[in-house]
Amino acid sequence: MHKKKIIFSTKVILVNILLIIFVGLITEIFFGNWFKSNNYGNLLIPKYNVSLIKNPPYESPYSTGIFSRDKNGFRANNHNLEDINILVIGGSTTEERDVDDNFIWTKVLEDNLIKNNNPKVLNAGLGGQTSYGHIQIFDLWLSRFEDLKPETTIIYLGINDALYMLENIKNNKSIYEGRFLNSTNRDTLSYSSQINNYIQYIKNNSVFHLIYLIIKGNYLSKKYQINYNTNNDYTKFSYIKKININKNIDLEIKNFLKYYKDNLKVLFNIVTKQNSQIIFITQIIANDHWLNQYLTLINKTTINYCNENSITCIDLHNIISMNDQDDFYDGIHTTPSGSKKVGDAIYKNLSSY
Repeated sequence: MHKKKIIFSTKVILVNILLIIFVGLITEIFFGNWFKSNNYGNLLIPKYNVSLIKNPPYESPYSTGIFSRDKNGFRANNHNLEDINILVIGGSTTEERDVDDNFIWTKVLEDNLIKNNNPKVLNAGLGGQTSYGHIQIFDLWLSRFEDLKPETTIIYLGINDALYMLENIKNNKSIYEGRFLNSTNRDTLSYSSQINNYIQYIKNNSVFHLIYLIIKGNYLSKKYQINYNTNNDYTKFSYIKKININKNIDLEIKNFLKYYKDNLKVLFNIVTKQNSQIIFITQIIANDHWLNQYLTLINKTTINYCNENSITCIDLHNIISMNDQDDFYDGIHTTPSGSKKVGDAIYKNLSSY
């Protein structure tokens, strides 16, 4: 008798497990993104992402901040895509992973623009991307949004291309297939490992993972409001390790700058075909940073290309004054005070607004 009860209970448990699996599969089929033509596949673009910035690496107006991405993966966005006037494309200095939503430079720019017809700014920054990656995201990501028709597209670039140039020269690479960081290709937005790509595919398309992200985001947003506290203890990040190359690299640099200039041409063609005005903006880092001499070469190439083709370019590198200690927390990425200077300077030089 006891044995029959065990068998019966086991059958009930198995039936319930199978029922749960069946309901889960049906839910995924109807509510997941698996069969939608515009699903994100295995793209490394975090959606519905909310995370905390605790003890940021700089003297801060807050001890806990919020980093967020909306349902489409855009940074700190609460606008409808059809209302966007200015699209901003860039790397981690646009994404600003360690700065609260309200203090990133694209928000500073937008706050300034409120005085002038209130145009809306959309931040499409993705950490680690080079000019090649900026080209790729139009097909991989931005082309999915028919309602996104910005009047102006800002490309804020230079630092990652300077790093990518040196990384390729050091590794004796002359073919540029995207910048690899932490086992990911930041330009094609994919993992190096096929297994990780499969896992990312599941995350991007599963309705249950989406529900988890939404619940987590709402919980963090409600529980952790910005805690204004100017007495936070902080430790700045170190400069990234210098890339040492013990040979003459003049020819390699020349070849890369040609490649970079070709990328600027492609970006110009893509943006203008979408009836959007393109504006290139050069970048600035701490005066004592070892990358400066190479970033200067990239910035000069950007300026020369713009001058040769009558394209609007804001030479931020030469029009802004930054304090190495207060405005950067690692020599490259800006603190809230640095982000404010960047946003203010770009606003002052946006003649079309």
